[in-house]
Amino acid sequence: MQAGSEMPAAMGPAVRSDLRLETRAKSATRAGQPVQAANAADAAGRVLVYSRSQTGRRPAYLRVMEQLFDARKARLRDLFFSRSPVLFLMIEEAFVLYLAASLLRALTGGRTAGLLLRPMPVVMSRRPVERCKRLALQWLKRLPRCQTLTIVPFSVFPPFSSVASGWIYDFQLWDLTGDERDAVDTLRRERHPPEYGVVTAIGTQSRRKGFDLFADTYTRSCDLRRRFQFLACGKVAPGVADYAAAFCEAGGVAVDRAVSDCELLGAYAASDAVWCLYPPAGDHASGILGRAAQLGIPVVVRYGSLAHRLCIVENILHVATTADRVAERLADPLPPRDATRGRLMALRFARESEAALRAAFGWAG
Repeated sequence: MQAGSEMPAAMGPAVRSDLRLETRAKSATRAGQPVQAANAADAAGRVLVYSRSQTGRRPAYLRVMEQLFDARKARLRDLFFSRSPVLFLMIEEAFVLYLAASLLRALTGGRTAGLLLRPMPVVMSRRPVERCKRLALQWLKRLPRCQTLTIVPFSVFPPFSSVASGWIYDFQLWDLTGDERDAVDTLRRERHPPEYGVVTAIGTQSRRKGFDLFADTYTRSCDLRRRFQFLACGKVAPGVADYAAAFCEAGGVAVDRAVSDCELLGAYAASDAVWCLYPPAGDHASGILGRAAQLGIPVVVRYGSLAHRLCIVENILHVATTADRVAERLADPLPPRDATRGRLMALRFARESEAALRAAFGWAG
């Protein structure tokens, strides 16, 4: 049920943009992240971070880059004329621009890095457009000043190395501050002892996030309802409104709105497990999983998914199941929460990820 189970054969945006980080020096000291990166940035020029939009996980990513490297947002002209290192927060949203900027900057001595948030389609799809992207990224790997990075380790899915030069851990696997952890621990201690275990689905409730399965499983299983309280914390999409109505009628709790920062921390504090069982369309890195892992909360994942593989490789507490066996798998005891384990794991992820980013920016020494 937890990490250490056998490897399976050959993950949605958070409900808010970020759990706010504090000042760079305070955050770096708390997380055990070395401050040399900021000194290197001062010597070589501030990192420029490009993102076409500011939705989803992008503000969270930008905030981490600001804390670590005193980064600032890049203007379009900066991509071609600045000598400072440039990081594309999401290659997928500006693929052609990433290729053009990487090539031109390599010719003029500039360094360019980009995060490939959803590499699975590029690596595995047979669609002509994805095959073209795959060939382009493979060609770009030949340029030492261009670094395409995935946010999932190659050990989780080795074919990612065919299109990327390296990897970091998803920022949302290691971005929580000590104050946020302390707040969750305090809320956890102060809650009334529950009669049931609590399984929470966090973020926008939609088919892409597996809410239809989450709600239907709870609605149909009397045994599950006797053992667990299911909580959906986030706006319900219109396409699953009928599932939400049946879910609430069966005793489930749905907070059908955008939740505040404090409410989100409260949801994690109340949870004995966090729902991350997404359909194949959502099989990519998940900030919901990342935040739960940092707090040592078990996650429920789809057997054989990228999330499942990540849990096994990185020893993240989890329950892996198929869609038709959720109730059966949850009938077994859940792995216990382990905040210390989550904290130590996040420290390691932070160190390794910062080192990889520094190398991509040409600052590794």
